[in-house]
Amino acid sequence: MREMDIRRIDLNLLVVLRVLLDTGSVTRTAERLHMSQPAVSRALAKLRLQLGDKLLVRVAGGMAPTLRAQALSAPLAALLHQLEECVAPAVFDPATTRRVFSVATTDYGAVAVLPSLMQAFAQQAPLAGIEVIPFSDAVFELLNAGQVDFVLYSDDPVAGTLRTRPLFRETYSCVLRTNHPLLVNQEARADEVLSLEEFVAWPHALVSIFGGRTGEVDDALAACHQKRHIALSLPYFATAGLVSAASDLIVTLPTRVATALADTNGLRLLKPPLELPGFGYRMLWHERSHEDPGCVWLRDLVAATAKHQNAAHTGPSA
Repeated sequence: MREMDIRRIDLNLLVVLRVLLDTGSVTRTAERLHMSQPAVSRALAKLRLQLGDKLLVRVAGGMAPTLRAQALSAPLAALLHQLEECVAPAVFDPATTRRVFSVATTDYGAVAVLPSLMQAFAQQAPLAGIEVIPFSDAVFELLNAGQVDFVLYSDDPVAGTLRTRPLFRETYSCVLRTNHPLLVNQEARADEVLSLEEFVAWPHALVSIFGGRTGEVDDALAACHQKRHIALSLPYFATAGLVSAASDLIVTLPTRVATALADTNGLRLLKPPLELPGFGYRMLWHERSHEDPGCVWLRDLVAATAKHQNAAHTGPSA
């Protein structure tokens, strides 16, 4: 019965009642709501019928609320305020938000995207945060469930229908420690390219996110009837750079990561001796967060910082 009563009430009538209680006048209510006086009178008549009370009665100089109307005044104002908040456009202010965004990525995305992103993020949203979710087969389920705001991922196919936004194209570079035997007498080599003979003569570290002991480099070598020795296979780009800095292993890495690791670990970048296809890098998100103002802001910020990084990006490429 209570549900039926609620469904029968026209919310527009409650707006009229709120203004009537505020003004105590049909005329002033009509003016404030841009309605005709007869329309306000009809609304009052409907309210009296539905609520079973006169609500306003005539007194000298105007109209006064009944005791029932007085009791309704405060909860009615609160109810309409809550309704206004429910239907008002979502507002997001990066300068004041304390929201923590969740982003799923491999350590490639962490190295290639996060440093420049966080500089801009801290300036624009000093009270907010980003939580990085480790990449796994489950991240797209988390994305679908609304537990991840977006994923940083390559242009490899993914299951399901997701929104995407490209960030950049990536190439490959080889990293070696600066005092690697291949470089001892090669400081003046102008082409900055490893020969195929040099490349296959030395042991390698392979970064494989989902495991395995072959990758794009091995496919390209096989096409040339060549093979390399994989001394180490691991799922971490940054760790591969550290290993290369402490050993004679050659590591072929995406150029953005290779450049970042070279700057901090004393590594030298050289071009691979093979044509490697490279890959596109992008953001993926679910339709449920497509119009969320906070997510829109962060996606735009990621794209803007990636674009700025593209303009400044230099380094050997495959």
